[in-house]
Amino acid sequence: MLETYARPAAALPHRPGDLWLPDLSRFRGPRYKAIADALAEDIEQNRLPSGTRLPTHRELAYRLKVTVGTVTRAYSEAEKRGLIGGEVGRGTFVRPRLEQVAATALTNSDTLIDLAINVSGNNCGSEARCLSETLAEIAQGGAVEPFLAYQPHLGMADHRAAMARFLSRPGFEPLPESVFLTSGAQHALLMALSAVAAPGDTIACDALTYGGLKSAARLMHLRLKGLPGDAEGILPDAFDAACREGLVKALYCMPTLQNPTAIIWSAARRAEIAEIAQRYRVAILEDDVYGFLVPEAPLPLRSYAPDQVYYLNSTSKSLAAGLRIGALVAPPEAATRIATGVRTTVWMAPPLMAEIVRLWVDSGTAQRLIAEKRLEAAARQAIARRVLGGYGLSPRPTHPSSYHLWLDLPEGWRDDVLIAAARRDGVILSPTAAFCVGRTVSDGLRLALGTPRGREDIERGFHVLGRLLGGTGRAEEAALEESVI
Repeated sequence: MLETYARPAAALPHRPGDLWLPDLSRFRGPRYKAIADALAEDIEQNRLPSGTRLPTHRELAYRLKVTVGTVTRAYSEAEKRGLIGGEVGRGTFVRPRLEQVAATALTNSDTLIDLAINVSGNNCGSEARCLSETLAEIAQGGAVEPFLAYQPHLGMADHRAAMARFLSRPGFEPLPESVFLTSGAQHALLMALSAVAAPGDTIACDALTYGGLKSAARLMHLRLKGLPGDAEGILPDAFDAACREGLVKALYCMPTLQNPTAIIWSAARRAEIAEIAQRYRVAILEDDVYGFLVPEAPLPLRSYAPDQVYYLNSTSKSLAAGLRIGALVAPPEAATRIATGVRTTVWMAPPLMAEIVRLWVDSGTAQRLIAEKRLEAAARQAIARRVLGGYGLSPRPTHPSSYHLWLDLPEGWRDDVLIAAARRDGVILSPTAAFCVGRTVSDGLRLALGTPRGREDIERGFHVLGRLLGGTGRAEEAALEESVI
C-alpha cells in the first residue's frame, strides 16, 4: 500500500521565503483567497522558487494582521491548487512543478542524463526512417489537399477507423464512431475533463498521480482527491466511500503501468472499480498510454463499463513523441461536448499526422515500432535493476517492458536532497511532490528510462544513483552540502 506519514523534524537552513510578506492590496476577494492568489503569482514569477520554505501560520498572520485561521485557510487553498505542501515538523514549502523539471532537462539535454521525463525510447532512429518513407509515399500519392484543409473536429472517418483498429485487442474493439481524435493524450485528458466536470468539481485519483492531471486540474480549477491504493490499484472501499459521500465527479486512473508507481491493476480490481462507478454513475477517465507495453494486461475498464468510461490513448508514447495524435473513446452522448472542446482548443487534430498514423497502422509499421520499444524498454530496465542491485537497491516489481520504475528511498534520504546531489553529478530526477495529491508524502522516486540517448547513459546514470544511495553516510553528506549552497 502507498503509505503517507510525517517525516521527522530536521534542522533546516534559513530561506528567503521565511520573510515572505505579500502586498494584498492588489488582490480582490476574501483575505484567505488574496493570500493564495499572491502565493500563486510569486511562484509563477519565480520570486518563490520551488523548495522555498514559507512562514509559519502564526508568523504570517502576525505580519499581515489577520487571524491564524485565515492563513491556515489560505495555505489550504494553495495546497489544493498544487502550489505548496506541508510536512509536520519541517514546515510549508513551495512544490516543484513537473514542467520546471522538463525545462531543465531540455535545456541541458547535451550534458545531463535525464531520468525525469517519461517517454519511450527512440528505437535507434527507426521512427525517422519510417517517417521519411511515409512522407515520400504521401507525396507520390498526389492527393495531399485533404491534409491541408479543415476537416471534421473529431477527425476524418478513415483516420478514426484506423485509430479504432490500432486500439483494438481481443475483448476490446472500440467502434470507429466512438473514437474521437485529439492532439495527443494530454489534450484528450483535457477534453474528457471538460466533458464531465465544471470548475470547482472534485476528481478522484491515486494519491500519487500523473503530473499532467495536476496541471490540467489547475488550469480548469478542479480539485483533486487522492485515494489510497495497494499493489493491485486504487482501493475499492476508498473509491466507494468517496462516491457515497458525493465528493467526486469522476475518477482518473492509469490501470496499466500507473504513472508514477508502475503498478498494473488486476482484472478483479478493474471489475470492482468499474462496478462502483456504474452504481454511483460516476465517470471514469482511463488513461492507457502505456498499455502497448503490456499486451497481456487485463482488459481496459471501458470493456467493463462502456457507458461510464472515457478511454484515453495516444501515439506519442507508442510510436513517436512528436506524432501528436490522441484518441478519446467516449460514450455517444459526450460527442457534442467533446467536439465543442476540440473546436475551441485546436479545431481538429492535424490531418497529416493522422494520415501518417493510418498508413503506419495499415502497413504494420506501428506494430513493428511497438515491438522494438518493448525490447528496448526491457533492455534498459534490466540494466537499471542490475546496476542498482549492485548497490543493494531494488525498485518495486513491475512488468519488464515498463519505461519507468518506482524506487523506495533508503532510510535517511529525502527526495529533494537526492535530486540536488544527483543534479550535481549530472543526473536529472523528478521531484516526488510533482505526483503527490494533497498532503500525500512518499519517500520514493520515479525513475524514467526512455529519455537517455543510449543504454550506456542508463548505465552511467544509475551508477550515479547507486553510489549516492548505496554509499554509507552519503545522505548526511548530501544534506550538509545542500545546506551550504
